[in-house]
Amino acid sequence: MDKLLNGLERIGNKLPHPFILFIALAGLVAISSFFLSLFGVTAVNPQTKEVVEIKNLISGDGLQYALTSMVDNFVKFQPLGIIIVVMFGIGLADKVGLMGTLIHYTVAKAPNSLLTFVIFLVGITGSIASDANYLILIPLAAMIYHSLGRHPLAGAAAGYGAAGAGYDVSFLITATDAIFSGITTEAARLIDANAYVSPVDNYYFSAASVIVLAVVGTLIVDKVVEPRLKRTITIDNTYISPPEIKNITRAEKKGLKYAGIATIIFFSILIAIVYPDTSSLRNQEGGLLPSPLITSVVAILFLYFIMVGLVYGKAAGVIKSKEEIPERMAEAVKELAPTLVIFFVISQFIAYFKWTGLGELVAVNGSIFLQNTGFTGMPLAVAFIITAAIVNVFMTSGSAQWALMGPIFVPMLMMVGFEPAFIQALFRIGDSTTNIISPMSPYFAVALVNMQRYKPDMGIGTLMATMLPISMGFLFFWTLFLLLWSWTGLPIGPDIYMNSN
Repeated sequence: MDKLLNGLERIGNKLPHPFILFIALAGLVAISSFFLSLFGVTAVNPQTKEVVEIKNLISGDGLQYALTSMVDNFVKFQPLGIIIVVMFGIGLADKVGLMGTLIHYTVAKAPNSLLTFVIFLVGITGSIASDANYLILIPLAAMIYHSLGRHPLAGAAAGYGAAGAGYDVSFLITATDAIFSGITTEAARLIDANAYVSPVDNYYFSAASVIVLAVVGTLIVDKVVEPRLKRTITIDNTYISPPEIKNITRAEKKGLKYAGIATIIFFSILIAIVYPDTSSLRNQEGGLLPSPLITSVVAILFLYFIMVGLVYGKAAGVIKSKEEIPERMAEAVKELAPTLVIFFVISQFIAYFKWTGLGELVAVNGSIFLQNTGFTGMPLAVAFIITAAIVNVFMTSGSAQWALMGPIFVPMLMMVGFEPAFIQALFRIGDSTTNIISPMSPYFAVALVNMQRYKPDMGIGTLMATMLPISMGFLFFWTLFLLLWSWTGLPIGPDIYMNSN
């Protein structure tokens, strides 16, 4: 196990920072376009019968395009505006303490018989809180397990597994949904200029997955992980000095109560607005698919989290003046700075990939190869999930990984009949499940440090062995769930199915 981990760590450490990686990829696109255009490489799109020609980025026209489009490539990058607006709202709710208090309150109140299930339910849904989900849930779950006489490492494993292996799904629309849908839209437009993937296009499948993963995670931890830990690792209470479980104050309870009331009022008003057939949020035929309601999800999400954040902050006494509101929103957006820097180079890479014609060329030739070999349908879907899961071990940034894989695989799989939002759903599975066994993940060390509070000599090999059953269990059963979901013909989101119409 140690040799495997050391090998993974060596390979992962050799990978450049995503910023450098996408600069290198943009350079590769330029060089490839030069040679392919020089030799007159073309392809015929089997759907439109149009000839795909390569434009040389290392030319006068290419230089002109690269310089004149640089700002537009970034400003018009689909995920950019979406993630900033979403983080204004979610960030405010997080900065006033709503997310952390909700996680503490929900898990601490769970009965022993349902504890593991609640941890997975809260941890998976809590991905909306990003870093706070890991930093709060892992030590909290370990402490509660220990206080109940259960194995604390099993609690930490449950918290880490929930927050990491189920990161890409939630009962709520999250910042991840906004980023992924934006990148998928950009990738799909390499061959369809009118393509659009909404943040809610995976919602039905994502919400259902939360329940499935919570059940699977509970069974694996309670029946496999904890019994094994009890047999192999004895906890010596002499050396334990875990932090104290935070007590929810009366003001925080009041804040949660008022936030709950505000949630009911908000969605009651939204339903009242949408309910009439003549609602301005419905389409011209009076339907909801598609409609302005679906395309307004980001704005609705922003308004909701701003409202509950303000209500909680005022009721809990966290927000004492109006001036604090924009300050806390700004704090949340400051944390996006590294993401925005990476988005800049990603947007240039995708734009060059599209302008040169390389994206369509790869999609056409790749789809022809898949069709000629007969490797399509469900076997192809499973192969893509496994590919994403393997790549995720070495590149744990979901947005960077999808920005790398999306422009290649989305157009290609679209040309063999897959809906772009369905391809995105496949990626979610691979991108989530192996987070918890990757030494490159920043939260791998967080989990290890929290476990070492109970077992000071615990190493990364033990952590890997502890998390592997959860990772592989999620990968197998989540993939199986998606296959069953598709087989029944159910939509994965509003009017979104496996195959394009």
